[in-house]
Amino acid sequence: MKKVLSKICLFVCAVTAATNLSFASEIKKTEPVTSKSEVRLAVVNSFGVNISVRYFNGTVNAIAKAVAPRRLNIQIYDQENFLEAARNDGFDLAIASSGLTAVMLDSSGGTALLTAINKYTPDPNRANAGVIITRSDRADINSLEDLRGKTLAVSSKKAFAGFLAVFGEIEAEGINPNHLFRTVTATRQPMTDLVDRVLNKEVDVAFVASCMLENMEEKDSLPPRALKVINERKDDNFYCKHSTRLYPGWILSAKSSLSSQTARNIVEALLQLKPDSQEGTYWTIASDFEQMNLLLQRTAIRYLDDRTVSWALNYYKNYFLIGGILLIVFILNWIYLAVTVRRKKKELQKKVEENKEYEKENRLIQARIESLEKANTIGIVSGLVAHELKQPLAAINNYAEALLRKLNNNRMPSETSLSRALKEIHTEGQRASDIIDFVRSIGKKEKRERKVFDAQQKVMSVLEMMRRIGKLYAEYSLEIEENVLIKADPLNVDLVLLNLIKNAQEALTGIPNAEIKIIVRRTERWAQIIIEDNGPKLSDEEFARLRRVGQSTKQDGLGLGLAIAQELTESNGGILKLSKIPDGGLRCTVNLPPAKENNHALN
Repeated sequence: MKKVLSKICLFVCAVTAATNLSFASEIKKTEPVTSKSEVRLAVVNSFGVNISVRYFNGTVNAIAKAVAPRRLNIQIYDQENFLEAARNDGFDLAIASSGLTAVMLDSSGGTALLTAINKYTPDPNRANAGVIITRSDRADINSLEDLRGKTLAVSSKKAFAGFLAVFGEIEAEGINPNHLFRTVTATRQPMTDLVDRVLNKEVDVAFVASCMLENMEEKDSLPPRALKVINERKDDNFYCKHSTRLYPGWILSAKSSLSSQTARNIVEALLQLKPDSQEGTYWTIASDFEQMNLLLQRTAIRYLDDRTVSWALNYYKNYFLIGGILLIVFILNWIYLAVTVRRKKKELQKKVEENKEYEKENRLIQARIESLEKANTIGIVSGLVAHELKQPLAAINNYAEALLRKLNNNRMPSETSLSRALKEIHTEGQRASDIIDFVRSIGKKEKRERKVFDAQQKVMSVLEMMRRIGKLYAEYSLEIEENVLIKADPLNVDLVLLNLIKNAQEALTGIPNAEIKIIVRRTERWAQIIIEDNGPKLSDEEFARLRRVGQSTKQDGLGLGLAIAQELTESNGGILKLSKIPDGGLRCTVNLPPAKENNHALN
C-alpha cells in the first residue's frame, strides 16, 4: 500500500509542477469550476488511481500544453458521480469508457473526439471488454451457468465493461442475469478493490475491465495465476483475457462548453502524441460503435437508473403520458362514434322511409317518361316512314305514270314492258310493305332475321334500283373485293346504303368533278362497305351535327338519314364510323359482321 501511495504522490507532484494542475488523490465528486480561465478535464477512475496515472500521464500533459495559457483542472469521478457531473455541466473534457461516454453524451450532449489504444489493444474498434474473474482454486466455477447462486461484486451498475457488457453477454447466452446471482454488490470503488475482494474470499465473483489483470501482474500488484477468467474468449488482435465480445476503447469527449478551436488544438496534440514507453498508449479514431449501441439499446440502460417502480415511472413517463393521451383520445373517439352511429342509424331509418316514398314517386315518373318516350318514338318513326317510303313510292309512281302516258296516247304497252312495269311496281310495293313492317318492328322492339348475302351483290342491287327510279345521277367508282359475305338484315343494309349514297349525292351538288367512291373489302374483324365523296370541307360543328337526330346540314333535311343508318348498322351488330377527308368530303365506313363460309346458302 505504501508503494502505491508513493507512486500517486510522485505523479501528482510531477503533473502539478509541469502544468500547474491539481489531480485529486481520492475518488470524490469535485465541485464544478466556472472560471473561463480553466479547462476542466474529468477522468473516470475505473481501474484505480495507480493504473490511471500510468495510462493518462502523457495525455494529461499534452492536453495541458494544448490549452495553455489556460489552466487545466483535473477532476476524478466514479461512474455514478461522472454522469451526475455531466448533467450539471461540471466539466469540459472527459476520459471514460466508450459505453459510459455514449450514455453521458446521450443524456447530456457532447461530442466524442478520440479513442485510446495501447500495446494490448491495437484495434480502436475492439479495445475494451468485460472480464469475469474468480479465484483459481474455485473448481466449482468454470462456466456462466456455474455463476448461479454466487455472490458478485462490481464497481458500479453503471460501468460499461465492468457490468453492462458482461450482463449483455450472459443474456445473449440465454441466461437471465437478473436471476443468476444470489447477491450483487456495487462497491463504488476502483476495480482493483474488486480483485482484493475476490482474493480475500469476500465475494465469489467480480466483473472488471479487460487488460487490468495483465497490467496488475506486470506491475507485481497481483500474484501470477491467482485468478482465472470465466467464459474466456480468444481474439488474435486482442492480447488481454476477456469474457465478452469486444467494444471500442476509452473515449476522449468534449462538451459544448469547450470552444471548437480549443478542441481542435487538443485533438492535434493527442494525435501527434507518440505511444508512451510503459503501456504503449496513444490516441486514434474509432469508427465502429454498432455493437456497443446495440448492447445499450437492448438493455435499455441509456439513463442508467435502478429499475424500481419509481425508475420505471420516471423512465417511461413520456410513454405513459402519450399512452394516457391516446387512451383518452380513444375513449372520446369511441363515444363520438357511438353517438354518431346512433344518429346515423336514425337518419338511415328515416332515409329508408323516405326512399320508399321516392320509389312510389319514381314509378309514377317512370311511367310518365315512358309515355313521353313513346310519343317521341312515334314522332321519329313517323319521320322515318316519311323518309324511307319516298323511294319505293317514287318508283311505283314512275312506272304507273309511264303506263298511263302510253294508254292516254292510245298506245298499248307491249306485253314485255307491261310485265316488267308491273313486276317493278309489285317489287317496290313489297318494299314499301317491308319498310312499314320494319318500322312497326322498331316500335315493338322486335328482332329481325339476319341472313347471309354477298356485299358486292347488295351494293350493285342498290345502285341498280336507284338508277331505275332516277335517283342515281352522280358519277361513282367501285373498288370491290369478291366473296365478301355479310350476315345481317338485307332490308336494313338496303336502307343504310340508300341513305349514305343519297346523302353523298346531295353533298356533291354544284361540285366540279364530283364523284362517289364505293369500296367493299374484308378486314380481320369486319366486312366493310365504304362510301366516300369529294364534297366540301366540313367544319367541326357541321361534322358534330351530322349524327344528331333531328338536325340536318341541309336546309330542307329532316336530320334522320345518318342517325337512321347508324341505328340500323348497330342493330345488326355493326358500327357506322364517320370521318372527315382532309381535302374535303366525308367517309362513311359501314362495319358489319362477316359470315363464315359454311353458313347457310346465300339469299
